[in-house]
Amino acid sequence: MRSRSSCCRRGGRPLPTLLLAFLLAVVLSGCAALRTDFGSVERELARGEPERALAQLEPLAGSRLNQPLYLMNRGMILRLSGDLTGSVAAFEDAKTLVGELQAVSVSETLASWALTETATSYVPPTHEHLMLHVFQALNHLQMGNLDAARVEALQIDLGLRRIDPVRNEAPHGGDAFARYLSGVIFEVQQDWSDAMIAYRKAYQAYQRRNVPVPGDLQRSLVRLADYLELEEERDTYAEAFGITAWTPVDELRQRATVVLVVQDGLAPRLRDESLLVQDPSSGQLIRVALPSLHRRPSSMGTATLSANGQQARVETVEQLSDISDQWLQRQMPLLIARAASRNVARYQATRQVREESPLLAVLVNVVGAVMDNADTRSWRTLPDRIQLARLHLPPGNYTLVTELGGRGGGLRDEEPMSLRGGETVVLSRYWIEAR
Repeated sequence: MRSRSSCCRRGGRPLPTLLLAFLLAVVLSGCAALRTDFGSVERELARGEPERALAQLEPLAGSRLNQPLYLMNRGMILRLSGDLTGSVAAFEDAKTLVGELQAVSVSETLASWALTETATSYVPPTHEHLMLHVFQALNHLQMGNLDAARVEALQIDLGLRRIDPVRNEAPHGGDAFARYLSGVIFEVQQDWSDAMIAYRKAYQAYQRRNVPVPGDLQRSLVRLADYLELEEERDTYAEAFGITAWTPVDELRQRATVVLVVQDGLAPRLRDESLLVQDPSSGQLIRVALPSLHRRPSSMGTATLSANGQQARVETVEQLSDISDQWLQRQMPLLIARAASRNVARYQATRQVREESPLLAVLVNVVGAVMDNADTRSWRTLPDRIQLARLHLPPGNYTLVTELGGRGGGLRDEEPMSLRGGETVVLSRYWIEAR
């Protein structure tokens, strides 16, 4: 009985190398395809059903090329459900895997140039990698594990030093809040010098992106510069921010700190924008598939944290949709070059095959063009923006009230709590709408 593999030969000669590469691309594309309906995941989150959202996410678990994406989204959904222990475990697995994938294999790199963008393992861009550490740090802070939170802050710094050994900056943003949160962590542990360094770098990152510097960060810079006796720097900040009075560090050390972090909305999603034309001279199909960014701004208007008459309004500390947009714009020249390269590779494969089988040449051309899609994978359960408020309260009994307001109503939570001097409490709230 003749083996089925014999159909891959003609006249005893093997198929051209480019055709075999093309067939491999089809297989890889099938493996990389997102078999998860993220719209269903988001709708369940908007309904307040994270367990159902996890069930919708599960088909992605079996995809080798999308394993980091699965773990990052799983970690976020578990965080939203309140399962911080599970979230920590998923994020740790994601961090380990992403670290291993940083050195992308040569075969996968060539595949993205010659075959299809989705033929490679998903490696998160810098801003998503930073957010992986940020949300892991927030998990540890909420669980009261300050040492583990500090480790995340140190990893953020180390990662930025590797990316940019000179300025220690992220190329398209994402480091502003990462640095700011690092400063909060160091300050909680009374590591004043490291906190000051982190706050400085956060301030520089906000300035570099030309976005407002959060008021809490402004006050922290003045307060710590004063405590560390950096009088000239203190006066420079105070003048720039219009701050004339502040609470000294020695006094704040006797108080409890309450931090409210609001995850507002959902991150932008990427869409495939494709153009398919036929070369009239050769009949070759030419396809250019590029991702476009679809923003999903939240309708949340205001959010406040109050305790026994004291109140703080949240401030935007990171606008992830803007960062995603900047990242995509910087990637576009490379993506266009890859699209051109794939069209050239398909043309060469088709020309080689046409000498042996015109029908097979048509198949290679058509299927290759159809399978060449833009890479629309991203960490979609990230928020559109992150907001933060911080209160410093004397020891005592409080009712911590968080209020979020927006289209169609609002959310209000009350939580009685006894606060001790030097204690830090982190509260997380979420405003999610499926769009």
